[in-house]
Amino acid sequence: MNQQRRSIGVHLRMTCAPLEADSLLSALQDLQRLSREEPGNRMFDILQCCEHAGGFLVLEEFENGAALATHRASDHFRRFKEATASLTLTIERYAPV
Repeated sequence: MNQQRRSIGVHLRMTCAPLEADSLLSALQDLQRLSREEPGNRMFDILQCCEHAGGFLVLEEFENGAALATHRASDHFRRFKEATASLTLTIERYAPV
């Protein structure tokens, strides 16, 4: 199957210190709002861990690889990275096999 036509799912597990959770959530919600407006975005959901306030799971789906590349090059993605640069984050990315 052509990679440019295949739907791309992105799952990120993000963990920060509990005292940083509000800052991370605020930045994620801003990113979510703007990402959902992208033409190639099919889903952007944020889940918060029930046991650890600083644990988040971000579930994204993009129409294809080009839509994901556009997302990663967007101003709002750059602002998210800047807004969270000072946070102590552990990020795990998952890709299809």
